[in-house]
Parts: sequence; structure tokens; C-alpha cells
Amino acid sequence: MIPKILLLLFNLIIYCFAQYEVDPNGYVMFCPCMGRFGNQAEQFLGAISFTRTLNRTLVLPHWIEYPPRSFTSKQVPFDTYFQVEPLQDYLKVILMKDFMIHIADSIWPKGKRYVFCYDAQAKENSDKRSCNAKDGNPFGPFWSHFDIDFDGDVFYRPLFYDISIADRWNAKFPSSEYPVLAFSGPPGTEERNIPIAKYFIYTEYIRKQVDEFLSKNQISPDTLLALHIRNGIDFERACTYTTENSNFFASAQCLGHKLEKGIKLTNEICYPSEDNILIQTENMVERIKPTVVYVAADGNPMIDEFRKLLGKKYNVKIIKYERPENQSLGEAAHIDLYILSIAEHAIVNCPSTFSAFAKRQRDIREKSTDFWGIENDKLTNEPKSDL
Repeated sequence: MIPKILLLLFNLIIYCFAQYEVDPNGYVMFCPCMGRFGNQAEQFLGAISFTRTLNRTLVLPHWIEYPPRSFTSKQVPFDTYFQVEPLQDYLKVILMKDFMIHIADSIWPKGKRYVFCYDAQAKENSDKRSCNAKDGNPFGPFWSHFDIDFDGDVFYRPLFYDISIADRWNAKFPSSEYPVLAFSGPPGTEERNIPIAKYFIYTEYIRKQVDEFLSKNQISPDTLLALHIRNGIDFERACTYTTENSNFFASAQCLGHKLEKGIKLTNEICYPSEDNILIQTENMVERIKPTVVYVAADGNPMIDEFRKLLGKKYNVKIIKYERPENQSLGEAAHIDLYILSIAEHAIVNCPSTFSAFAKRQRDIREKSTDFWGIENDKLTNEPKSDL
């Protein structure tokens, strides 16, 4: 009996070592510390492309959420919302928790942990050159969640996150000397990185909640019109900074990365009025004849207005997701996102990175998407890619 138990333990040890074998080409780690989920998802695309080009393993960071009435951010494991396995079809990845538990101490021990940034950041009342990687929220809480303190700073200027200069990165920072490239912030997304979005597949945990919601309310995605209305006070203020001749946030999805679609970013596109939202929604309802209109909004969802305008006239149900008290705002947002992604038709916000995530998911499913304030015939889905 004892030899059998020892054999099982031995096999378990072998399995663990095989599962967490050290990548000799090294790792890339970063803090997704710029903005909420939509922004973090945009930045993830660039980080994936950059890491794959260097032939390193990407340490999948926790998502960062900002609970209301909280003085600090919340760290949510990557695989709470998205599956890891699909990403493994494109590049080498490991969850941050697994990296810190099984690998970090052997190749990135305390005392030899360096953080990378482009150049030194200014810090009040200090002459020390530093990345200031843990200053403020969410930077400090993110790294401290895994008890990570940095022992030095590495400035990689004049290099940048350009995948065409991978050889220069590997030559300057070889994995033999720098097994972990830990960046204080992620690389930004680029046009060529957009097809990578197809590897972001929601977990059964999220999909099951959506399926239950749709079943409970007798909703079929095939007859569903989903709306994303970005009408919170923060976005109203942000839209005052738009200009007609440049992109703003994620507006490249509807203006073109080089403004090649000839669409000018007006305030009605960025922050449409309630009257125009109602007009455009009614026009869409008349055209596609949905049975249900689903509303996702960070401000007023306009449920009463939609019901008054559309309910009896078109025999259409107006509905939004009602978040349970024990569910975080961040998790509820992913319920909205998944429904926005699978609905047969959708109208979303042009500059919104939240809308952009849904739009990329819809393009993968070959579903048409409209934007507030833009005529549909000016829009196209993102081209397919072999990535």
C-alpha cells in the first residue's frame, strides 16, 4: 500500500514540474493599470503581440476593478472571466498566481526583481531616478497583491514596443540576464493586433449566467437588439475634448485608424442626445424587427423612454440586466459585454473601449454593428485574419 502511495506522489510531483516547466526564453509581466476593463483589454492586445514576438511567455495579470466607495482597487484573476486555453493556441501563457507560486522564486527571486519603464518618472521631493512602479492606486495594490517589491529600475529608452525590433530587445535584454521583463505599464494596442481578440473567450462561469438570464426572460439572441449607451457623467466630460480630425479613445473602430472612412467625430457620435438615441433605435427596430431590446448603460438606461416609444407600437420587450446585490459591478459588466457580443444586432458607442471589445467579438461572429450617430453604410466589420 505504501509503495503505491509513494508512486502516486512521485507521479504528482513529475506532473507539477512538467506543467510549470521554466521557459528558457523568459517571461513578460505587466500591470494593466490604465483605466477600466475596456482600456485594459485594448492594452492586452499589444502585450500579447509584443510577448509573442519576443518568444517569451506572457504572465497573465489579474484584471483590475474599482469597487465603489473603496479606497483601493480589486484584483480579479484573469481566468475568472476568460479561458486560458484559447490563448495558448497563439502564445505561451501562465496565470500570474501560478507563476508566482511555482516559478518566480527559482528565476526571479527577491533581491533580483527589476521593473522596466521607458524613462525615469518625476517624483516630488526626490532626485532619485525611478519608474515609481508602485506609486498610487492601482499600481501599488496590483504588485502588492503578490508581495512583489522591486529592487531596481531598468529604463529601456530608446526602445519601444515595436514588434519589428524584437532582435534589439532580445539583444539588449537577454533572458539569461533578464528572465522576467516586468513592465510598469503595458504596450498599447495597434491596428494589426485587433484580430488577436478572437482568443478572448468567456469562461463557462460568465456564459452560464448569461444563458440563465436569457432563458429566464425568454430571450433568443437571434431576435435581440443590444444597445450600449455610454452616458455616464465621466464620458460626457471626456467628449468635450474630442476634435473632428483625430481619433479619441477607441474611435478608430468607426473612423478608421488613419481617419480613412471620412467620418468626423462629432459630439453626437461621442455622447449622443437621448432624442437621437431614441430616433436611431426606433429606425433600427423598424428595420430588423427584434422581439427584445437589451440596454447596457453606465448612466441612465432610458428604460421608461424606450418602453413608451417602442413597447406597444412594435410589441417589443425592453430589458436590462439587474445585478444581484452580491455581484460586483465588474462582473456584471461582463454579463453586459457577453450579451452585446452575441446579440443578432447591436448599436454601440464609437469612442468607447467597452463598446470596442464587444465590436471585436461581434466581428468574430460576423454580426453587424451600428454606432450612435453614424450611418450604417459607412461601416464595415474588421477583416478576417489568419492570426
